[in-house]
Formats: sequence, C-alpha cells, structure tokens
Amino acid sequence: MNFREFHDMMLSFVIFSYEDIKGVFGSIDRRRIHEWTQKGYIHQIIKGYYLFKEFRDIENLGLLISNKIYEPSYLSMEFVLSSEGVIPEAVYTFTAVGTRKTSSFSTPFGDYYYHSIKNNLFSGYELKKIEINLNGRVLERFARVACLEKAFFDFIYFRKKYVSDNDIPGFRFDPVVLSRINKNRLYDFISLSGNRKIEITISKILNQNVIT
Repeated sequence: MNFREFHDMMLSFVIFSYEDIKGVFGSIDRRRIHEWTQKGYIHQIIKGYYLFKEFRDIENLGLLISNKIYEPSYLSMEFVLSSEGVIPEAVYTFTAVGTRKTSSFSTPFGDYYYHSIKNNLFSGYELKKIEINLNGRVLERFARVACLEKAFFDFIYFRKKYVSDNDIPGFRFDPVVLSRINKNRLYDFISLSGNRKIEITISKILNQNVIT
C-alpha cells in the first residue's frame, strides 16, 4: 500500500488509531506507519494514535484529541470553567472526565488529564461542532464538552473531600458568570450524585458569590 491510498482512505478520521486502520484495511504493517511518521507524513499523538500533518495546526484540535485518545470522555472542570470565564486563570491542560481509570498523557499537542467518574454521572455534555477547512473542503467534527453546570459540578465533585469554607474565596469564581448557571440543571447533577457534602459546598459557593 502506498501513502496516497492510505491518506485518502483515512483522511476523514482526522485523528485515527491503529484500531481504526485495522477496521479499514484489515491489517497493516506497523513498520509502514513508523516509516510515514519518520518522514513527517503523519504525527504520533500517543502510542497507537495519529493525525495527518495537514491537521496539526487546526483550531480546536486539542478538543478532538482529548475525546479520541480516551474514550468515552468529555472535556470539563478547569478547562471549561476557564473557557467560560468562571475562573480567571488560563488553563493549558485539557481536563476531562471519563468512565475508565484516571489517566494522563503528555503529547506534542498538549497535556491531557482524565478523572474517572461513575457511569451514572457520565452526562451533562454537549456536542461542540468543529469545522475543518481542508483545501476548500469542509469537514465537520464534534467534540464532547461539558455544559457550564456540569463543568462546575465536576470541579467540586472531584474536590469534595478537601474543600473547606476557607478554600472557596481562593477559587476566585466570577460572580457574574456564576449567576448564569441554571440552578435546576445543576441540582439535577447534585441529586444524581446523592452526596450531601457536594450540595452543601455548592450552595455555600453560590451564596458567597451572589452579586450585590
């Protein structure tokens, strides 16, 4: 198989795994993948995951990578809270939530951290459309990203053992942005968790950040 044939058959994946390759071609000599990587035709993200060189600088690439290299998962917590302006800090790690074990990856395309959550709490994400313009052809792909309420819930959920009243001001939540939170939706997630401590902590945060 030559690279052009491989490229044309795998291009629509944008990010692909060795398992994806086997699904299309049945099997392929791993040495060929290594050769194309060495020549710069494709880039390895982590072991067994790749993308073509023309995709390496596309906007929102990190969102697609995050979803792909750990499935199932959705972006959440600091990454979303920073993007939404809830916290003032810029976040350079793609923080996500999934149902498998806690994992982290350092890649040429960023650092990725995955928290493990119970299956019944794997919800509250939306599909963010990402358009990729490739020589006049537009590819539409979607990334799973937590809604504001779920990102906020997840942020507290994974800190529930450590958050005290004195810690809350240190989070520097923006009260204007917090006021946009749909409290009914937020408390639906709290109810699913069945955790009274989370409910108390979130109530305190919202009360301390009331706009006066």
